[in-house]
Amino acid sequence: MWNFSRRQTAERAESAALIVSLVWMVLAQLACVLCWDAGLLTRQASLLHWLVVGVLPPALAMWGMETERSGR
Repeated sequence: MWNFSRRQTAERAESAALIVSLVWMVLAQLACVLCWDAGLLTRQASLLHWLVVGVLPPALAMWGMETERSGR
């Protein structure tokens, strides 16, 4: 019973983390596009900022969760 409850809680946490990651990536992309449109960043700088700030942290966090799950 406890294992099922822990697994269900872990799956809910992973789902919530995925949603937060997706929202973060979209908001970072929107901010980079707005900065590019306003002339604050070049196209290349905007893309680089989006990749480093918007994509890399959630991807590394989700990868860490996956390696933790496979290590169990």
